[in-house]
Amino acid sequence: MVDRIAIWLAVLLSFVILFITLDGVFFRFVLNDSLQWSDEVAVWCMIWMVWLGAISIMRKWEHVHIPVFLRMLPVPARMFFVPLAKVLTLICLGVVVWYGIAVFQGSFHIRSPSTGVSTKWVKLAIPVGAAFMLLTLVLLIGEDICRILRGERQYFEDYGSMELPVETRD
Repeated sequence: MVDRIAIWLAVLLSFVILFITLDGVFFRFVLNDSLQWSDEVAVWCMIWMVWLGAISIMRKWEHVHIPVFLRMLPVPARMFFVPLAKVLTLICLGVVVWYGIAVFQGSFHIRSPSTGVSTKWVKLAIPVGAAFMLLTLVLLIGEDICRILRGERQYFEDYGSMELPVETRD
C-alpha cells in the first residue's frame, strides 16, 4: 500500500516537473521573460520523486543487485543469504535515516532567493524516503522468513534467475 501511494506521488511529481518546465520554456521563449523559480522547484520535485520512487523499487526488490555469487550457492545457503542481504540493506538504510534526520535538523539550510522556501524541506526527502524503504524492507524480510518456514525452496531456487518465462521467449 505504501509503495502504491509513493508511486502515485512520484507520478504526480513528474507531471508537476513537466508542467513547471514547459511553463518556464513558454515564459522564456514566448513571453521573453523568465521564471526565476521554475528550474529550482523542478529540481526539488525531482529529488522527492527519486526518493518516493525508490520505495516502490524496494518493495519489488528491483534495485540494482548482481546475484551471480548467490546463484552459485546451493539453495539451502541461498535461504540464509537472501534474508541476510536484506538485513544488511536494512542496517544501511537505518544509517541513511539517522543521518538524514541529522541533516534535516541541521542549522546550515538556506532560503531560496526565488521562492523563499528553506532547503530543509527538500532535504526531508532523504529520511522520509529511506524510512519508508526501511519499513518496506522489514516486510520483505518477514516474507522471506515465512517462505523459509513454509519450506518454499522454489522461490530461493529461482532467486536472481535471468531466464525469461517460456511464454516471453522468441
